[in-house]
Order: sequence, then C-alpha cells, then structure tokens
Amino acid sequence: MSVLDYSATEYVGTQIHTASTFGAREGEVALSLDAIIVGSGPGGLTTASVLTEAGMKVALFEGGEFWGNKAFQRKQSWATRHLYQARGQRLLVGNALISLQSGRGVGGGTLVNSAISFRTPERVLAQWIREQGIDFWDASVSAALYDKVEAVIGVQPTLVSIAGKNSEVARRGFQAIKMDADYMPRSAPGCVGCGTCQTGCPSKGKATGDNTWLPRVLRAGGELYANTRVEEIVMQGQRAVGVRAVMRDAESGEVVARFLARAPRVILAAGAVNTPLLLQQQGLANSSGMVGQNLHCHPGVGAVAKFQEDILLWKGATQGYYGHHPEDPEILLETFSASPDILVAQAGGVGGEAMQFIKDLKKLAACGLLIRDKSSGSVSYNKGGAPSFAYTLLPEDIRKLTMGLKKIAEMFFAAGAESVRPMLAGGYFFTSERELKTFIEQATDPLEMQLYASHPMGTCRMGEDPARNVVRPEDGRTHDVEGLYVTDSSLFPTALGVNPQMTIMAQSLELGRRIMERA
Repeated sequence: MSVLDYSATEYVGTQIHTASTFGAREGEVALSLDAIIVGSGPGGLTTASVLTEAGMKVALFEGGEFWGNKAFQRKQSWATRHLYQARGQRLLVGNALISLQSGRGVGGGTLVNSAISFRTPERVLAQWIREQGIDFWDASVSAALYDKVEAVIGVQPTLVSIAGKNSEVARRGFQAIKMDADYMPRSAPGCVGCGTCQTGCPSKGKATGDNTWLPRVLRAGGELYANTRVEEIVMQGQRAVGVRAVMRDAESGEVVARFLARAPRVILAAGAVNTPLLLQQQGLANSSGMVGQNLHCHPGVGAVAKFQEDILLWKGATQGYYGHHPEDPEILLETFSASPDILVAQAGGVGGEAMQFIKDLKKLAACGLLIRDKSSGSVSYNKGGAPSFAYTLLPEDIRKLTMGLKKIAEMFFAAGAESVRPMLAGGYFFTSERELKTFIEQATDPLEMQLYASHPMGTCRMGEDPARNVVRPEDGRTHDVEGLYVTDSSLFPTALGVNPQMTIMAQSLELGRRIMERA
C-alpha cells in the first residue's frame, strides 16, 4: 500500500488558505494560536505534525503555492518560475561560482528533489554529540526517529524496473571496479520512472511533504496559509510573541490580506537561507554573530559519457544509483538525469560542438558527486538590501571534487563508454581514461568547475555554547530570544555528506516533541 495521502486537497478553503480562496480583507486579520510555524518544507511540516497531534492550535505560513492535485508542467522554465527560490538565481560567490538551488512552495525542497533518502552517517552524528552536545543524535534515539520517518515517506531502494538505463550503466561500471554501490534509497513509492522530479512529480508518486506530513497536520486541526510571507517577528521585550505576514496573489503580487498572528511559540523552518535572513532583518538571536554564518552546501560536479547503445538518460528515476568513494567516505557519487533542453544548456557547448552534442544526446549517460564540505560561506544582506551569498572552497574540498571526478571517469570507462566529458572548463569528450584523469588533476582552480549545490545548511548552528551557536540543543530555542525556535537545516553544525531531507525530518520530530513537552 502506498504511503501517499492526497486528502490535503479536501481542506482547501477551510484549513488551507490561499490567495485564490481566502478573499481580499481590509485591515489586519488577527489570529491567536499555540504555535506559529514559518515555512512548510520538510522541517516545518514535520514539526507541525507533532504539535497538532499533541493538541496544539498551529498555523503554518508559506510564501509559495499549495499545489495539491494541480498539474505540474514538465518544463524547467515553468518550474524555475514557480517551484524554486529566487527563480533559481541564487549564486554562491567566492573563489568559485556555485549555483545554489532550493525548492519553494508547500512541501519545500521535497517538491523538486529526487526523493533521495539517506540516514546521516553515524560518525557525523557522533561529532555533533561530542562537539555540540546534541544528545538526540545518539544512536539509541536517532535510529527510532529515522525509522518513523522512513515509514511515513515510504523509503525503499529504487526498483530495477524504473531505475532506467542510466542507472544500469552505473551499476555495471561500479561493479566492474569493485566499488561499494547500490540502487538509491528513495521516498517515491509510487514512482513510474518519468525522470522529471526536478519540475514537480507529474505522477504524484513521490512522497513530498504535502502528500505525507501535511494531511496529518490537517486531520489534527492545523491550518496552512499559502502565498503568505512572514515579514516580521513580533517581539515583546526579549520574547517572540507572534508574526506579521502578508498574503499576495501569486501572479500579480498584489496584497490580498495582512495578518497579525500571536502565539507563545514562533518556530522558524524557512530553510538555511530564509531563516537567517529573517533574523538578520531584525537583528535577532545573534549575540554570537553566527546567524547566517557556517553555510555548508555539499558542492558537486559531474560528467557525461557517450556509449554506443542508446541510454535515454531522461527516462527512469532521476537519480537511481549511487556509490561510496573507496578512498574518502566524504565523497558520494550519484547518477543524475535531466531533460534534453537542460542537458544542452548546461553541457552542450556552442556551434558545431553543440550540434554534435544534440546528435549524441540519446547515447549519453550522466553521473555526479557531492562532497561533505569543510568549506563554508555566509548568507547576508548586501548594501543594497538584497540577499548575498559568499562561499570559499578550501584546497581539501577541491581535492575531493577532483578525486570524485576521476572515479566517475573510471566507472564510465569500465562500463564501456566510448568517451567521457567532465563538467570542467576546456573539457571535451576524452577517449583515453589516462588523459582524462590527467586533465582532471590539473583542474585545481574551482572557477574551472561547473559547480552545483542544493543542500544549504548550518546558518543558525545548534550547540550548547551560546558564544558560538544560535540555537539550544535541548529544544530548538534560540539562545537569545525566548519563544523563538528553529527546526530546519540551518541547525546542522556541519555538512552531512548525504542528501539531508531524512535528517531534517528526524530532527524536527524530536524537536517538535520537546517543544510540546515544554508547553
């Protein structure tokens, strides 16, 4: 039986309020609640499920759309406008340029991710316990949290029947070089292998937050205000007591209603970019100076390979196979796919090279990697008042990126590739593995790498010491402001080294329970 639950749509107009159903209101709409949650991604929805099921009166405020059973358009241009933060234009700037992508809307990142569902390695969680005193990551507690999350979102290995030829290429390549690899664990129990996770799941087979956690919230009496951006945390002395928010029409941007919501608990779950920006806007919870600092993102790079056989990498699970680098556990190799238009835009070159790339499209396979970055960056407002993102790649992380690319090259040639092209400046389709590895080793300037990231984390770090951290481990409260909590990826003290959605949800289950116990 599928874990997916579409009953959320039944609540539109009653407990789900959108710009099209709420109706224009004069003056401020007053709300009195037990808890306010800012953001409806994996952190906010999971937290809300715990609090509402414990009997609290809870409302979630989300700046993006509630999609429900509306059809997603399988076009990147449409998705960029409707499903991505800042229309996909966030860029980390430093000694490298890194595209930073995040989901927007009810469901957050789960709307556009590939449903990859890893538990964070125990060595990483042990570091958080040892260095920051976060006791709930002890194996005796965290194992049960992960078990519950996996049951709710239906985690299972990608089925061979829907994995696609791109995954088959990786399977035989990793097997040939005797590398630890397997079919990807994913929370997509209804997946049909259509290969368009990044533009919203058209089959509704992915266990996005709006299809799993949200129905639990609604059945327990919670409310959701979509198209509604929180613009201010209302303070009373050093205590957060509510928020002011504005609901706008999704297309015109015109104001539909303004809200003044009051509650003894204000919970920020707007993600590792928007949560620190909201705090910085009012100078809150920042006696440590760490709000917006400590940004990690799992930077990655990839390669494509040409085969004699047809691959059609846009058919099958978007990311169906993975492998652990044998020399460095902080390098994770993952297959990826993209629609033909995106492949041509990102890797097709220009002129005659682009034309040949288009001719070869159906014979191309793709694999990328992410690293557990020691490097870090920051989120802040620039002098013009716009969000700004800085990030500097350390030499040891550049080494990880090149190590990972060389292993991908080895895998592809072992799988029978005719040629392999790395996503590096000056790269082309190499027919010699030795020459390709030499070329990769010489790519020591990160500006030569076509880097990508979609896992921002760490910008409101959790830890016992208020001089170095923003949030308390015991229940997610900020060190400086009473009544103000955080339950999203900004809490992570370090990078995880694996895709984060499972850990965000597990963390939110426990913090929600602790918030409820303090009530």
